[in-house]
Order: sequence, then structure tokens, then C-alpha cells
Amino acid sequence: MNDQLVLSNPSIELKDSYLSFYQEWKQSGEDMVPWVIEKDPENFEDMITWLNNNKQGMNTNGFVANSTYWLVANQIVVGAVNIRHELTDKLFHSGGHIGYGIRPSERWKGYAKELLRLALLKSKRLGILKVLF
Repeated sequence: MNDQLVLSNPSIELKDSYLSFYQEWKQSGEDMVPWVIEKDPENFEDMITWLNNNKQGMNTNGFVANSTYWLVANQIVVGAVNIRHELTDKLFHSGGHIGYGIRPSERWKGYAKELLRLALLKSKRLGILKVLF
């Protein structure tokens, strides 16, 4: 893995790459992980707004505040991570703070390990000192 890896906030600039990521995952028939990538990106701008609102704890419809980041290698979205800022009792027993996944064609290249490492750094910055995943 010699790629330049960046943990990026979801953005309009990565729209084409994210749509490719989303379509590949849908076509695989696998469960989409983390849960936020199940959101249909047809109206991409609305999806970005929704993700930003989640980060601020706004309009979460009963969900806890959470931050989503995309793992980008050479301008290609290869993975995604969602970090819950706090846990409910249910999430403490089933769910945890961090959910992450790598697009099917990019697995077994070391991306998941790096994505988790970067997510743990983000979690620490969010004030989460004991991470459950």
C-alpha cells in the first residue's frame, strides 16, 4: 500500500468517486458498513447536509451525534468510517463507537488497518478516550 491516504470529510468534490464506491457496494449485494453508506446518494448535496447535521447532532431522528469520514487513496474513495460521539445503553451492548468498511475491490490492501488507526485519532479528538467497536 503505497497510496497517499487521507481521511476526508464527505464533500461535493468527491461526488463521482463516492458514487462509484456506493454503486460497487450495492452491486456486491453485501451489507453496507458503516450504516450511513446505506443512505441513497441520489441527491448528493442533501446527503452531505445530512452527514454534516449528524456531526452537529442536528435532526438525527433519535440517533446519537456521529461523524462520517471517507478514506481516500489517490482521489478514490476506498472506505468509510462512522464514529458515534456517545453511546446509548443499546449501542454500548451492540454497535459501539466505530463502524467502518472498505469497498469490495479494495480489500486486503491494508486500508482497513489504516482507516481504523485514523478513526481512533479522530475519536480521541472528539473526547472519546475508551472506544468500543
